[in-house]
Amino acid sequence: MSLRIRTVILPFMAAAALLVGCAERSSEPLPAAHPDTWSDTAADDFHGAYVKAHAAEACASCHGDDYRGVDKAPGCYDCHDGIGGHPAGWAERTAHGVAADTTAAAGCAACHGDDYRGGWSGVSCFQCHDGPSGAHPDGWDDPAQHGAVVRANSAASCAACHGEDWTGGDTGTSCFDCHDGPGGHPAGWAARTAHGVTADTEGHEQCADCHGASYEGGWSGISCYQCHNGPSGAHPDGWEDGDQHGAVVRLDSAVGCVACHGEDYLGGTAEVSCYQCHDGPGGHPVDWALRVQHGVEADNLGAERCADCHGADYLGGWTGVSCYQCHDGPDGRHAEGWAAPEQHGAAVRADGAVSCTACHGVDYRGGDTGASCYDCHDGPGGHPVGWSSPDAHGGEVVSGGSLACTDCHGADYTGDWSGVSCFQCHDGPSGHPAGWSDGSAHGAEVVANSALGCTSCHGADYRGGTSGVSCYTCHDGPGGHSFSWQYSRHADYVWANSALSCRACHGDDYQGGWSGVSCYRCHDGPGGHYSGWGDRDQHGQFVVDNTGLSCRTCHGADYAGGWSEVSCYQCHDGPGGHPSGWRAPSQHGNYAETYGIHSCAACHGADYRGDWTGVSCYQCHGGPNP
Repeated sequence: MSLRIRTVILPFMAAAALLVGCAERSSEPLPAAHPDTWSDTAADDFHGAYVKAHAAEACASCHGDDYRGVDKAPGCYDCHDGIGGHPAGWAERTAHGVAADTTAAAGCAACHGDDYRGGWSGVSCFQCHDGPSGAHPDGWDDPAQHGAVVRANSAASCAACHGEDWTGGDTGTSCFDCHDGPGGHPAGWAARTAHGVTADTEGHEQCADCHGASYEGGWSGISCYQCHNGPSGAHPDGWEDGDQHGAVVRLDSAVGCVACHGEDYLGGTAEVSCYQCHDGPGGHPVDWALRVQHGVEADNLGAERCADCHGADYLGGWTGVSCYQCHDGPDGRHAEGWAAPEQHGAAVRADGAVSCTACHGVDYRGGDTGASCYDCHDGPGGHPVGWSSPDAHGGEVVSGGSLACTDCHGADYTGDWSGVSCFQCHDGPSGHPAGWSDGSAHGAEVVANSALGCTSCHGADYRGGTSGVSCYTCHDGPGGHSFSWQYSRHADYVWANSALSCRACHGDDYQGGWSGVSCYRCHDGPGGHYSGWGDRDQHGQFVVDNTGLSCRTCHGADYAGGWSEVSCYQCHDGPGGHPSGWRAPSQHGNYAETYGIHSCAACHGADYRGDWTGVSCYQCHGGPNP
């Protein structure tokens, strides 16, 4: 063939071959490399259109049998949620459900098949729906429909729309609206009166559909063995024997019992209380707390077996009851030195003696220990024998105050845990008898015995001391007088009642007595006259100016002394104030002749007939003229 011919033929053959190649691509587009527009959604040869038309099997040769990519060929999952080409999250109802609602489900048939049972995608719409409509079939809410599906296939498929916790998911419809969970039982089914009665009445075989043929949970994940010895729903034969249920409790604790017998072990849904035979879930017999029971048991068999329930350290274990609540450990005795007051006494002061009753008896007389609190004390309070005597507890309060008493008798002294109120015998913690605040009570005591004894509680200055009650709250001092007594009030009192009662506090000589306040500080004696009154210029002038009638209040109507015991006759011949012997003419007569009679009128009156003195000049004379 000539060069010219070959030059013409070769290009033609190449063009023909290219045309053949293009024709083959258009009829069966399986190129070695995708065209540039393969990812362009608007292009005729968009890969999505190809997959929709021909399925994705042909892609496996390059992208891998699992479509996750091989070498440089990318995986379908890089952009989609699978080979169907849907975007990530397409399984959510808010994604494919909204798309189906908006554009109808006809477009789904290309991949899911004309009957929507999977097509080449292998994903059937009937897995979750009653078909492409996306909803359950009519009557689905009837237990006979959805219940039958759940019994046959479990509720796992429901989670796609109703949520993994079955509380609604994106459907907004929770299984718990009608049931106690995805198992489909009504609310309260866990109660023995619900599922127990049904199992008793109809048999337990049907439970196997959800709980498994072995009743160990099945797809429900709830095993009948969690609460029962199997589907029969009851404990095994002989369970009430202590060797059976007791052994289980010793090994695993009683926590598993609460599901049926209640958190308080009083019966729960089983209506069988642990307390019918025991003193609690620990399984001990009634009154086990008594020493004659658990104490004897521990003495005879040792305390080691107690560790199963009370813990290896005996601090409570699963029972929560520590041996140390009452004992110094599992040996059941108090710690060494417990008999010392600073040990057991400190414990009683801090916590009260109530816990002692478990062993020493409610009356503290020994109980099953045989050791009575009264052997050393006058009761559970811990005071020594004879403490109730005023000399004992009273002396303690006087010397140390009553604050320490509050530990047992309470901050208000009304008894607290001791049950002994200070108010039973006293008017409070001070120890005074009831009604002591009445002046006739404490006042009489002070008058009789002085106020010195008050200092131990009310303080050396009588302003409260340990008692916190100051004498000055009501009085002007420990003497008990009222406020302003030192002014006109005590004078009025003495004037009206004499000063004899003052001696109780101020002394028989009125020099102070126990009160330390002498009448002579301000007066010339108990009469209340001021210092210097004894001078003639003082009291004499008073009598001349005011008469001697007022003197009778203290010196007596006869002026012979009265309660003051100071007689005018000691210095005078009577209340007039004249010196003794004044009646003799040589005295008053000479005075009248020498000085005149005008000064006599001050006492005997202007008419000289006696006036306040009662002594008339006319008794002896014809008048003032001698």
